[in-house]
Amino acid sequence: MNRRARSPNTQQICFQFKRTGACKFGTRCRYSHGTPSSSPAQSQPSTWRENRHEQQDQPEDRLREWKRLLNQNPSKARPARSSIVEGQQTCDRFFKLALELMEGDVGASQETIKLVAQDDGLGFLKYLIDRQIPATAETSTKAHMWSNQIQPMFQLLTHPRVVDSNVLEQQVAAIYNFIQGVGGNRMRTLFDFIFNLLDVWSTLPMAEMDEYGISACELSLSVLSAMVDCNTSNIVDDNYAKIVQRFGILVEAARCSSNEYSKLQAQNYLQYLGRRLGVGDTLTEAGVKKKKAPVTRSEFVMQKDLPGRLSAEGPRHDNDHADICNITVLPTRQEIASTRNEYLPTTDPALFHRPGISGRLDREFRLLREDTVGQLRDAVSVLLDAMRNPSHQHDRSNGNAIRTYAYNQVAVVDIDFHRHKGMDLLVKFRQPTSKKSIHQRREWWTNSKRLQPGGLVCSVSGDGSVLFCVVADSTIVMDDRKKNHRSNEEVEESEKKPSLADNKEFAYVHLYLAEACSNDIGQSLRWFQAIGSKQRTLVEFPGVLLPSFQHTLMALQRMSKKSNVPFDDLLAPTEQTLDLDVKVVDPPRYATKPGFSFNLSCITDDNATLVHSPRNPLDPQLLSDHSLLDATQSSALLNTLSRKIALIQGPPGTGKSFTGEKIIKALLANKREASLGPILCVCYTNHALDQLLVHLKRDGVNVIRIGSRSKAEELEGVNMHTVAQTMSRTRAERTSLWQLNETINGNINEIKNVVGQLETSQTLATLRDYLLRFHLRHHNAIFGRQDKDGYQQARRRKPGQLLALWQSGGEKNCSLPRNVDVLMDEDIWSMANSERSRLYQFWLREIRDGLITRIIQTYKRYEATRDELHKVSRDVHLRCLHSADVVGVTTTGLAGNLDLLQKLRCKVMLCEEAGEVLEAHTLTAFLPSVEHAILIGDHLQLRPQIANYDLQSTSRRGAQYSLDVSLFERLISPPHETGPKLPLDTLETQRRMHPSVSELIRSTLYPTLDDGGPVAQYPEIHGMKKRLFWLHHEAPEDQATQLDPITTSHTNTFEIEMTVSLVQHLVRQGAYGPDDIAVITPYLGQLNQLRREMGKLFEISVGERDLEELEALDADKPAEKDVNAQPQKMLTVKTLLKSIRIATVDNFQGEEAKVVVISLVRSNDANKCGFLSTSNRINVLLSRAKHGMYLIGNANTYRHVNMWAKVLEILERNGNIGNELELRCPRHPDAPLLVSKADDFLRIAPEGGCILTCDRRLLCGHSCPNRCHHEHLHNAVKCLESCPRMKKGCEHPCRLACGEPCTPKCDEYLTDLDLTLSCGHKKSSANCWQAQDPTTITCMQMVKKRVPGCGHWVEVFCHTDVVADSYKCGKMCLDPQPCGHSCRSACWQCKERKVGEITSANHGICKQKCGRKYTTCRHDCQQPCHGKAECPLCPAPCEVRCGHSKCNKKCHEPCAPCAEQTCASSCPHAQCTMPCAAPCDKIPCAERCEQVLGCGHRCPSVCGEVCPNMKFCQTCCSENIKSTMVDFIMGMQYHEIDLDEDPCIFPDCGHFTTRTNMDGIMDMKAHYEMSAEGNPTAISNASQPFSMDEVKVCPTCRGSLRNIARYGRIVRRAMLDEATKKFISWSHTEYSKLANKLIDVQERISKYPAPQAFSQSTDPTKLTLTKGRAKQLQLIRDWVGDDRYLEATKLWNQLNTFIGQVRREEQPFQRVDEFVQHAIRMREIKGAFAFDDTRIQNKGHHQACSLSLKCDLIIISDFMRLRSEKSNAREFKLDLSHQMKDCETLAGRAKTTKHPRQEAEAHVYFAQFSAFSRALVPTEKLSSDDALNAKLETLREQALVHLDAARQLVAKYSILTGLTREIEATVKMLRDRVFYDTISAEEMRAVYEAMSHEFSGTGHWYTCQNGHPFTVGECGMPMQQARCPECGAAVGGTNHMNAQGVQRAEDIESLARGVGRMGIN
Repeated sequence: MNRRARSPNTQQICFQFKRTGACKFGTRCRYSHGTPSSSPAQSQPSTWRENRHEQQDQPEDRLREWKRLLNQNPSKARPARSSIVEGQQTCDRFFKLALELMEGDVGASQETIKLVAQDDGLGFLKYLIDRQIPATAETSTKAHMWSNQIQPMFQLLTHPRVVDSNVLEQQVAAIYNFIQGVGGNRMRTLFDFIFNLLDVWSTLPMAEMDEYGISACELSLSVLSAMVDCNTSNIVDDNYAKIVQRFGILVEAARCSSNEYSKLQAQNYLQYLGRRLGVGDTLTEAGVKKKKAPVTRSEFVMQKDLPGRLSAEGPRHDNDHADICNITVLPTRQEIASTRNEYLPTTDPALFHRPGISGRLDREFRLLREDTVGQLRDAVSVLLDAMRNPSHQHDRSNGNAIRTYAYNQVAVVDIDFHRHKGMDLLVKFRQPTSKKSIHQRREWWTNSKRLQPGGLVCSVSGDGSVLFCVVADSTIVMDDRKKNHRSNEEVEESEKKPSLADNKEFAYVHLYLAEACSNDIGQSLRWFQAIGSKQRTLVEFPGVLLPSFQHTLMALQRMSKKSNVPFDDLLAPTEQTLDLDVKVVDPPRYATKPGFSFNLSCITDDNATLVHSPRNPLDPQLLSDHSLLDATQSSALLNTLSRKIALIQGPPGTGKSFTGEKIIKALLANKREASLGPILCVCYTNHALDQLLVHLKRDGVNVIRIGSRSKAEELEGVNMHTVAQTMSRTRAERTSLWQLNETINGNINEIKNVVGQLETSQTLATLRDYLLRFHLRHHNAIFGRQDKDGYQQARRRKPGQLLALWQSGGEKNCSLPRNVDVLMDEDIWSMANSERSRLYQFWLREIRDGLITRIIQTYKRYEATRDELHKVSRDVHLRCLHSADVVGVTTTGLAGNLDLLQKLRCKVMLCEEAGEVLEAHTLTAFLPSVEHAILIGDHLQLRPQIANYDLQSTSRRGAQYSLDVSLFERLISPPHETGPKLPLDTLETQRRMHPSVSELIRSTLYPTLDDGGPVAQYPEIHGMKKRLFWLHHEAPEDQATQLDPITTSHTNTFEIEMTVSLVQHLVRQGAYGPDDIAVITPYLGQLNQLRREMGKLFEISVGERDLEELEALDADKPAEKDVNAQPQKMLTVKTLLKSIRIATVDNFQGEEAKVVVISLVRSNDANKCGFLSTSNRINVLLSRAKHGMYLIGNANTYRHVNMWAKVLEILERNGNIGNELELRCPRHPDAPLLVSKADDFLRIAPEGGCILTCDRRLLCGHSCPNRCHHEHLHNAVKCLESCPRMKKGCEHPCRLACGEPCTPKCDEYLTDLDLTLSCGHKKSSANCWQAQDPTTITCMQMVKKRVPGCGHWVEVFCHTDVVADSYKCGKMCLDPQPCGHSCRSACWQCKERKVGEITSANHGICKQKCGRKYTTCRHDCQQPCHGKAECPLCPAPCEVRCGHSKCNKKCHEPCAPCAEQTCASSCPHAQCTMPCAAPCDKIPCAERCEQVLGCGHRCPSVCGEVCPNMKFCQTCCSENIKSTMVDFIMGMQYHEIDLDEDPCIFPDCGHFTTRTNMDGIMDMKAHYEMSAEGNPTAISNASQPFSMDEVKVCPTCRGSLRNIARYGRIVRRAMLDEATKKFISWSHTEYSKLANKLIDVQERISKYPAPQAFSQSTDPTKLTLTKGRAKQLQLIRDWVGDDRYLEATKLWNQLNTFIGQVRREEQPFQRVDEFVQHAIRMREIKGAFAFDDTRIQNKGHHQACSLSLKCDLIIISDFMRLRSEKSNAREFKLDLSHQMKDCETLAGRAKTTKHPRQEAEAHVYFAQFSAFSRALVPTEKLSSDDALNAKLETLREQALVHLDAARQLVAKYSILTGLTREIEATVKMLRDRVFYDTISAEEMRAVYEAMSHEFSGTGHWYTCQNGHPFTVGECGMPMQQARCPECGAAVGGTNHMNAQGVQRAEDIESLARGVGRMGIN
């Protein structure tokens, strides 16, 4: 609504009512008490949401109007009278409208504050303070300015949406700093105005609603508090102290104000400001209170050694400070080494070194840190001592010592960076387990639970340095990928994920820094790149989780820094005065609002109207009459609502949780009236929190849970993170998140880059570069001259050899080395060895430390940005929490989310089980906004658990600290008389225990405890005579063994056996479910033993539902008539452990059970009762049972304890203690059954009753054969007598036991039948019920049937109907698929059949292996079928090997031929003289081998071959081998062969055949001249390549023949052809990769921003090692001056490397020829190796050269374009003659080898380089230099000649038409001197893509008429006419026929195929 358009008759809103919700004038007030159109600043956002339908257009209108006002900044106008009035009106509307916008859309409110923080918005503040306030003199004008500008401005700046938003933090701080002004001038002006206004407040109209102006003071103080907090330096600004003092006087003067709420708020702000500014002593509280004199106690007090510099001896170490804010949570190196005791404050506040709440926070911080971190400190100290003195014995028997695991040989091997958690350290250490197999190691690591994610560890170095870390989630026990492999070797070593169990020598763990401070970051990086060797150990603290104490300690530090803890006058009064009375606690501040009262109708059961207020309290009895609350619960609830700190004690079973829930409901019912916000519910454990929230949620309360460790399924949907995911972010939040994420990405990339440099900081290249830059003389001495004397021969040493020589040299004496400063000026070659080591380490340290400093600086920026990102991202969490009624959190979760919860502004905090929570944890829940704290617990039950016994109140030494005393207990029972004692409400009616059980705690601890409800009517304990009994024994506890290695726990074998037997007896009664019986013991060792024993025993158990059904069954039993229908008992058999609950005492608090069995364990002569010596634990132990309780223990051991003595006295008085426990039989209750040991149960009550036989009849009528037992178990007995019932339809008896239900059909099997089935088949045997009706017999005769539709013949049972549509044909489909495979799926999976016809078919995706043969090896593609897509390169290991070595490359990579000069093929009669890689020149020997086998008989093989295994001996071999067919022509077996005439050949496959047969298979006559006998006598032809048609394989299995030396000539010739094919395919693949890289580089260069200017000159000091083409590129890089051409230069180097790899000298044929020529020269061999030069593959070399020139062109053309854009570009001298020369060379070679594409490209490139050379000459030079003109004209003519040659090639070869446009563009370049990309990147990519298909991985090889090879896929024959991609010759065909001149490369293919089948490598 536009306020300027408002009617003048519109009634204004009452200020008092608007502010407080009430008005003292009531109906007499002349102002409106209605709801304003826009919610006030303190109202809830829900108000706006409720009215959003009525005002849906207003927020946008208001925002637009406000932005228009923003542009009318009055501070920019001239100070005329009219402008002053208009400016005032504009300001009025500006501030009021801005306040209204706070209640609308969240995004709009955030945008408003952001605009206020900019110049225009700050202009309004400047105009108000600097111009309007000084010009205002009249009182009425001042009042108007306050109401219309200053007050709305203050309300705007203190609005919850403003101060709580993380997104607006910077803007709010900017506004406050602007208001403060330079030197505080603007702030003084503003507040002086307010003080002047308050001085005359009583004369203003506003005094009618607030006569003292206390509401203005409150609002001003809230702004002042925020200003103090926005800048740390403000707390020392004297301006603030003076302002606070003046406000203190004003608030004191307003002590009579009726506005209690504003007065209390103002006092609260004054107290906070006083603490922050240190002026608290000058402030006085409102109201006159009589001060009490300080108390002085007469007692002996030891002098305390104060902390830090307050200590008389000075600080103990670098982490000892008087202010806890300066203490790091984890111990430092000095702290660990310190021998002085830490400063630990006692319970006496008078001895604190800091007063008040600061001292209390200091105490709790130091004691909690000592209890947690102190144990870590001591454990590391002991380990360090052991590392330094390994021979000493180290006593670790201290009871407080924490358990640790140590791992040795620790090293940081890698560093990664996690976006959210920061630095990730990969640490390796020696395997702690001796397990050999990987399975055993994995099992050991898994079961040991070591190094679990989140666990705390510490890395300790021998020099005393420590590094605390947390185990990262990325730590794994074993790489899961190994599960999918048959052997570990199949996983590449580089691909293995480091894990704990994989490596048998070292384990690997990922760690995060626990505290990422600069020292720890530097330490981890120094250990990563360690200089020198140091011993390091990793210490694990199992079970210690850093968040369990870190967040709480840090929260205490933050609270101490601000000291804004509410109720500090009650929690920790500054002055220590003697006051024995219980303090009167004031009501909560929100309850002091005028007219406020609590409406309690919500908790009544009859909807009665009940109202309660602190001023007019309700009668508790009245509330009790109208609700489910008893009198004490009602009183506790009402007193809780009337006290700002309320304490409720709930003894066991009194319903304190129920009372707490009712309190929460009462508060929520009044939430709106009291502006409470969400209620914060805090619990110590997740279990307790879940229970509370589940109850509230079931009652319809809107709850949100913080924390992810909930086990309650009902709370999954109300987790804060889950709810937040459903909410949208505002525009401001999204913008901030994007900006922060971008900043973090930059930080992470920078850190990773520098870490990468750090990783190579100790490499030779890095050291060389460092010395060159900083120590040139040292560099020259080691790298420059390569020798101290400068001998030329030393220069042939590899880099680094001289460095190693220098390091190892020098005099090795024992004298101390000189300092590095001295060594810097010395000759490094004259230094001693130790001095060289010192200098070398100095160099490495200088390199490393500089990089570490950079990382630390960037890491700090990363952390700051990450924290800011975290804060901004949590704004949506804050909105989620605001929408809840109750926010639940654990104490640990609260400390971790303290920043978030402080912005939530909760006014009510409720803490459950407060007596069990450490005071440190409870204090963190006292948020600054809390006005009402409710603590519910019982200080007489368990105290908080701490680890250090020396800090416990029950310890003589620890009593002075009493860390285990909760805040709840301290406020009830202060340890000193000066401590405040607060009122307590105790619940006095228990509804859990039977009176006999409750008497034990009533007579000892709770004298007023009453029994309520039905507890007196509880039933007796089944099977027991008494419901309460102590079984006394004197069996000693176990002393020799400690069964639990984790703790020093105790066990008692007698009690274990007795407890198990008693529980067995109770379970056998059949009356108790799994939650009804509980076993409690104080010791974990006893617990584990009980669990182990009970887990072995099985008992019949019954659940709750089963109990109800059994009871119903008993009730209906008389009505049963049909004895044949045997009832199914609802009983199950389970282990005894699953039939009960078992726990330790500490873990059973808050739980209950019907029957409790207690094993006390301790029984010793010293009467030590351990844990159970304190009344708190005894109380919990004795108060868990509802119906009955049984204690097993030695009473003498416990009698000396006061409470135990009273308990024993009660038991003895009632006869409930003795040496024997009396049982009761349910059938014979009067029979005496006494047990004193476990065996007695088996003797007198084996089945839960007595020893007598059961006299009850079973349901079947037979007698029960068992011993006496309970009725429930009786019903579970199964009768084992024979069944007397007959079968229907026959005379056969039932064969089952009587207790089994009879089957409806007779299963008697009959034979000798003659049954004819409906199908016609005969049946001679069947079951009786089938014989009665033959139609029920299923014919199982196997028959063949044809399936209609698919037509498959299937063999099925006769009864199977294959015609039915439901029948699934299981035959293989075998239909052809588009990929060429036949479908291997079952027919029914592919085809849908209806009425005998196939209606649809879907074969799905072919899942078979591809199976295509590779063109370069014997393998086929193993990938799943991929259709027409090309097969990947063969990934198999290369199989090429010889007798000297084997190839270690992948199969698809080209192999280097063996360079050995000798061939292994030889025999006594002949020797091959050729090198190993060349075809053999040895004539194969025809003689039989003369060697003797191991059996003593002659070898059956051919001379020169490896002798076979002696199992192939013709004389000794088995009959199977003798009968093997070895001569396929003559059909002769092995034993028939005359081996002297025709010996056998034995391949590796195991089959064998005669020599003549194998020679025929290998077609020896095609390669050798043969004798008449068929033996080779001479080589028939020279080693012509590709001269074989086919190479045969083993005729039996087609296995490899590669091991047969006889056929070495054929094998090696085939290997050469295969190597050539591999070379062709590999070079083509590499070329395609490089070509695509070149395109990518071109695209990136085109997108790179242009430099501002070129460098004027190159660096004269820069060492230039390049020449030729590389030099010109380097000059361009220097001129451009950035990394624009860095990638292109790297690619250029790769291209030149590739050129070297594909040159002629690297090709197989050429290399083998060189080997042969070398052998001829050196050994004068007679062999020859001739081959045609056309077999040398030149294409790869030509392509590489062309790409390299293209790379030059891309760089130079981009440079020329940049140069042309610079109008003032200077002259650049480039020599492109080397490029042009290379172009001419490439053109000539390509023409010779008939590669027209590369020839044409070379011509075009020459012309382009010529154009660049011409353009580099300035135009002004051309007019004055005729020689230069002539030179350039010659260059142009040469370019045109090359372009003409290119045109001719394009005209001749149609495949080159794509070059036409590039040629024409080059002509324009020559003519116009204009440069642009002649061909786009997309066009280049298309060309290279087409070229990449010239050689596919599979298919068949062909050569065109010019000898260029290519491949054709599919069947191998061309189906369409095409052209050779090289020369344009016809390479295709039609109808599977080749074009003329094209021949299939049979020579290549057949050899390759033969090699494949032979397995030749």
